[in-house]
Amino acid sequence: MLKTSRRLIAGVLALALSGAAFAPHATAQNASSELSSALGAVAEAANTRTTFTHNIAGRTYKVAVPDSFTPGTATQVVLMFGGWQHSAAQTQGYAKLENYLASNTLVVYAEASLTDNLYAWGGAPYSNISVNGDVTYVRNVINDLVSRYGVNQHEIYATGLSNGGGMALALGCHAPDLVAGVAGVAGAYYNPTVTNCAAGNVPTLIMHGTNDDTVAYNGGTRHGAPYQSVSQVFNTMANKNGCSTTSSQREVGNTTVFNRNNCSAPTQVVRVNGGGHTWFTDPSASQQVATFFNNL
Repeated sequence: MLKTSRRLIAGVLALALSGAAFAPHATAQNASSELSSALGAVAEAANTRTTFTHNIAGRTYKVAVPDSFTPGTATQVVLMFGGWQHSAAQTQGYAKLENYLASNTLVVYAEASLTDNLYAWGGAPYSNISVNGDVTYVRNVINDLVSRYGVNQHEIYATGLSNGGGMALALGCHAPDLVAGVAGVAGAYYNPTVTNCAAGNVPTLIMHGTNDDTVAYNGGTRHGAPYQSVSQVFNTMANKNGCSTTSSQREVGNTTVFNRNNCSAPTQVVRVNGGGHTWFTDPSASQQVATFFNNL
């Protein structure tokens, strides 16, 4: 399990991406977010890391390694998959997950394959690679991390934004042996990512805005291909995790949190009421993901 000595609160940086069809955007600043940003600067200074780039069979990944890291002592890995068109460096720029996780956690910013010079994860209609192809890439990354850093293969977690959120849940669906928990943020759940799942419980968080006009909360069609609603994906993962058909519900700030009951593995939706298509800053997606993984 992810164990944090203390929660590191940081303001997530929004990154403007020129020429991109989708870019994360920040919500209006308020006193709370300003405080988070100030604390984030302190957290980043206290949790300094060096980012390395490694090549695996023609594809790369970036890994943020604590400066105090000793080879063989790392026990956790969090994989982060960016949205369509987002490089690993751009993804690190807005997620900054290393500011929220324990100092012995390696954060991997995976690099999607290129389709027409645009980064894309498998399962989406604009990708030239299958879900299975990207699962193989992730397996290769994990094997490389074990070889280089001695990570614990039983404590691999995955999260992502949009197309990358679909990839994170695709691991939970198709490769439950690889991951100890998954989280999708504004996920694009095209059918190949979350259908014909393999058996195996995987804790799952789905975070999505009700006003997402890119990947609608209630599902739809994009790039000529259907994608599933949050409720459909919630049901799929809940069934996979042996849950009952009922859920508990509570209001937290501008979110409604749904937890499926009697699960073998936690299965949760954080509905951001009025939220759009973004790596959320209100509430912080990085904090939500870190807290979910930490509580497993």
